[in-house]
Amino acid sequence: MPPFRKPRRQSTNPARTGLLIRRILVPVDFLEATAAALRYAAALAREYNAVITLLHVVQPDGSHVRRNISRARLINEMVEAGESQLRKLVDVIWGDAIATDIVVASGKPDVQIVNEAKETKADMIIMASHGAVGPWGFFRRSTVAKVVRYAPCPVLVVPMFERGFAVEAPRAAGPDG
Repeated sequence: MPPFRKPRRQSTNPARTGLLIRRILVPVDFLEATAAALRYAAALAREYNAVITLLHVVQPDGSHVRRNISRARLINEMVEAGESQLRKLVDVIWGDAIATDIVVASGKPDVQIVNEAKETKADMIIMASHGAVGPWGFFRRSTVAKVVRYAPCPVLVVPMFERGFAVEAPRAAGPDG
């Protein structure tokens, strides 16, 4: 019997696999679970030289009535705050290393995510799961389930307590180069 050989790990070559990822959509809700989705998106963007579109969806909650301002003004304030937070997030996690578009929309998150994927012709959506609400809650009510059902492209769902993935360390240049 031949000795066991550990398989050699190689970087994915898009030309060889036929997989082409040019644009990745990542919905961002600023909760802790989203950080894992951003790590996956960054790794794939680097591998495929893709552009990441970060999407934050705001939903007015009726506080404009208590604050005595119009609903439109509240939405504008929420959009501006969301854009500012996304810009800070990009600066902190990857700066100019990855091409990033920032979009803030108002409405139902699942509808806005699917619409943005269609508009930008996203090749993949990467989003965090915040855990199911009961055994059937995931399939009926969650934003993730609705996006998976109606998305025009593949959806990678990163579980709340994901164990991560191995990232190959850069190799040191040998004597030949």
